[in-house]
Amino acid sequence: MDVTTVPLTAVRPSQCYLNAEKVAAVAERVDGEVFDPGPLPVYNFDGEHYLTDGHTRAFVAHLTGRERLGVTYDVNLAADASLPVYRECIEWCNRDGIETITDLTGRVVGPGTYQAEWIEPCQAIAARIEAE
Repeated sequence: MDVTTVPLTAVRPSQCYLNAEKVAAVAERVDGEVFDPGPLPVYNFDGEHYLTDGHTRAFVAHLTGRERLGVTYDVNLAADASLPVYRECIEWCNRDGIETITDLTGRVVGPGTYQAEWIEPCQAIAARIEAE
């Protein structure tokens, strides 16, 4: 696995909300230092690197002052997931002004809200795309 280190601001999110319980659970693992989330998977959409997983870890890294992230190219994404679903979620992020991990500040919500505002709409997007 090739790991590249990039500025945190160079990695774009592919989701618009974070689950507060997950953020708290990751934050509990921080031991007074800047949190190293380890290499996070990214995929190149239209020349930009988007996280395909690890949004919560990246956000906690941001909260602890980390300025750079290790990333690795998600070589299995096209085989394991629907790229059109990711693209639509990325468009949603763009419409909502979510361009960097720091933009998720204020979008950390409780589990019920996370389910209703993020998970269920994403499932609906996937169902619609699959039916097309």
